[in-house]
Amino acid sequence: MSPADLTATEQASLLEGRRLSARELLDASRKRAEATEPVVNALVTLDWERAESLADALDADSGLAADAPLRGLVTAHKDLIDTAGLRTTYGSPLFVDHVPTVSHPLVAVVAEAGSVSVGKTNTPEFGAGSHTFNPVHGLTRNPWDPTRSAGGSSGGAAAALACGSLSLADGSDLGGSLRNPASFCGIVGFRPSSGAIPGLPSPDDRLRMATEGPMGRTVADVALFHAVMVAGSRAVVARPPARLLVTVDHGDLPVDPDVRRVVRSVARELSDAGWAVEESRPPLEGVDECFETLRALGYAVRYATFDADDRVKGTVRQEIAAGLALDDEALNRAVAEEHRLRTAWDAFLGPDDVLLTPTSQVPPFPVGDEWVREVEGRSLGRYTDWMRSCSRLTVPGGPSISIPAGWSAAGLPIGIQLSGPRNRDRRLLEVAAAAEEVLGAGPRPPLETLAACDPASLPRGPIQ
Repeated sequence: MSPADLTATEQASLLEGRRLSARELLDASRKRAEATEPVVNALVTLDWERAESLADALDADSGLAADAPLRGLVTAHKDLIDTAGLRTTYGSPLFVDHVPTVSHPLVAVVAEAGSVSVGKTNTPEFGAGSHTFNPVHGLTRNPWDPTRSAGGSSGGAAAALACGSLSLADGSDLGGSLRNPASFCGIVGFRPSSGAIPGLPSPDDRLRMATEGPMGRTVADVALFHAVMVAGSRAVVARPPARLLVTVDHGDLPVDPDVRRVVRSVARELSDAGWAVEESRPPLEGVDECFETLRALGYAVRYATFDADDRVKGTVRQEIAAGLALDDEALNRAVAEEHRLRTAWDAFLGPDDVLLTPTSQVPPFPVGDEWVREVEGRSLGRYTDWMRSCSRLTVPGGPSISIPAGWSAAGLPIGIQLSGPRNRDRRLLEVAAAAEEVLGAGPRPPLETLAACDPASLPRGPIQ
């Protein structure tokens, strides 16, 4: 077995016991990337030589980063966060040659933890939309079926992890960008509580929803990385919640039949394993308008000068225009609604309750579709409408995690989402670990078939 097929925690154990060198792990990761990247296109702006120098230094000096928790593990950073000295494009032609001089704080944290970064992971332009394609780096494909989307906006990270090209990867999440691609690619994506991960100051005090977070192949991998991000304990003991509350569709969302089947099956399996399972619907009335308003505000605050630049994709310009059109009354109402929804969430979940929902409302969709326009026969008019199973659980501010749970009829991964009380992030990881013990970890994609695929034979993405 290649070291690239091991989980991050397994790799870390071998590295710590000096049964695997950092260079051996890096070489295995590079070999895997060279076999799969011509098809999946998950990793961009790579610097293998710099990574090799760091891995060699770690092997040569056992005292270098001796107690660092990620020592020797292979990582890459999402192309939305700045990395000093390394091209960071945000997936936009406006920043095709952008090389930051200062790194995002998370980059420094991950480096200090001893990781070996190989470059960047692909993302949609400015992170807009849960389908990873852009005019700078092109389309990222799903490792399980390269004719399907890898999700987004952390789609490059999810696909690279599924392939084994990385040990761990960071991502970010506003409306589901850590969770949707995790579901699509059969890995684990964790959105921490809002404000839990140290980062850059918000450009507007009213913007509190977006966060960075960890991705990995197992819950234990994600827990290891999360502990680094928050400078906390690495210990996570698998333990079910007091109650598991379940809703398949939030009462009103269209959900693909395969996804409905998987969520119901998971609820039965966990109940059979002794979990206390109850049907319930979270108190999220008004959440969609609140999310859309604050999301649009974020785009207007960050990208107002690009509102009429036709080099920027239409959905981004749509968000900017919507944000610029907001008046004080609409903004004040959205902020008040966010506070109300957080209070209602706190009252809905007991301190040891967890909510089970679908991660994504659909299985991975064809790469040629920019976004999902119909679910269960219901037409969707906005590019984020099919992501509400995630975005609704962003607004209350608590942690949510997607873990592999089942398969569509076509053999594509389907994840389930677990959401917990605010600021009980490590407890939610314990619940997720207990669920993973029942459901099993996600398997490896058919990499041999993937590597043998001719990229020229595959359908094109929305802008290729």
